[in-house]
Amino acid sequence: MTVFMNTTAYTIGELSALSGIPVRRIRFYSDKVLLPPAARSAAGYRIYSESDMARLDLVRALRDAGVNLETIRKFLSRRLTLTDVLRMRLRTLEAEITSRRRIAAVLSATLRSPEPAESDLRRLWAMTTLSNAKLREMLEELFSKVANGAHVDEAWKAQVIGDITPELPDEPTPGQIDAWNEIITMMTDETVVSEMRAEMASMWNNDFDPSAYNAASKEILAKAREAIGKGEPPNSAAGRAIAEEWLGKIARAMKHQPDSKFMEWARKHHARSSRYRELLGVLRGDGGNGSSGREWLWINEAIKPLLSSAA
Repeated sequence: MTVFMNTTAYTIGELSALSGIPVRRIRFYSDKVLLPPAARSAAGYRIYSESDMARLDLVRALRDAGVNLETIRKFLSRRLTLTDVLRMRLRTLEAEITSRRRIAAVLSATLRSPEPAESDLRRLWAMTTLSNAKLREMLEELFSKVANGAHVDEAWKAQVIGDITPELPDEPTPGQIDAWNEIITMMTDETVVSEMRAEMASMWNNDFDPSAYNAASKEILAKAREAIGKGEPPNSAAGRAIAEEWLGKIARAMKHQPDSKFMEWARKHHARSSRYRELLGVLRGDGGNGSSGREWLWINEAIKPLLSSAA
């Protein structure tokens, strides 16, 4: 230890001994311009000051917190505040925690099989590591495919996508993983996509009235909500009346008669949408109670007998 320009100065070895950080690591930080020496001796050795000691402690603390070297460099050059650095690290840690929870969920789901195969793990891993944001993109792409050639109202499309976009929880249960994977399978099955395109084309023709459809949806949801509040089951007389009214309103919005052809369309559309709503309810952990999910599940149950009798 020496005195350099009225301050205490340390060689790299002395700095290492005092800080407990290996010489090689200090030299690495110096080479990366995180800890440039205050001066050099006549022989060219690095000399560090008291402020360098404090700087080294800060670098070590940030590295222990998992902050990368480039972010530390920006902070030390005053291009980032300490608050910025810590917020960035917190977001990274939260993402890492979510990822590890997903990994644990995938392993748990794979181990439900008595003899899991590599293909099981690869399939589950590929599906459950798909981000919620990416799945929304896939859903938007699906709508574009399905609506190809149909005159779809963009406002209605945005509303529907917002309502039916699934999200896999950070710590999904095995049942939620199954629901998530089934939804992805539905979205990527070309046969399903082709059937949906045909259904959409039948619905979104030039005669379709989206405003009438939206108004009918709100009215029927309100009636379903009231019936649920009164404890009316879907298979009650009230349920049948609401179901009949809903089918009639859909037909009128599509400028169709509620004839056998329309009922066939409704049966195919209902089977898929009903299952999708059930899967959304599983993912939301509320049995479909989120948003208007509970009401739609109730309506779908009420419609089933009508569609079965029309088959």
